[in-house]
Amino acid sequence: MATLTGYKRDSESLYIDKDPEATLIYTFDYSNWLGSGEQINTSNWTIDAISGDADPLTVSASIIHSNSKQTIVTLTGGTAGNIYFVRNTIVTDDSQTERKFFRIVCEQRSF
Repeated sequence: MATLTGYKRDSESLYIDKDPEATLIYTFDYSNWLGSGEQINTSNWTIDAISGDADPLTVSASIIHSNSKQTIVTLTGGTAGNIYFVRNTIVTDDSQTERKFFRIVCEQRSF
């Protein structure tokens, strides 16, 4: 099973708390899912739109890690009180497709 650093889990799925002003990097590791010698060929990150969202969560950058087994996304923005579904769909060099998702719970953080 993959290590889930920083992710929290509830009865629905994985999620991460994010402040609206934070710009953060998230990684999905597909190493345990990929076949021997198989690599990620393409990676697409999407965020479900929320109607009327004044400052939606956005993908500001995304890459496939140089090891071709992890995908990395940088997320910015978001409106406090909203819950965003972030999805990553990959296609491997063997034409296998996999999709994973997590939620971003956007809230003002303070100490």
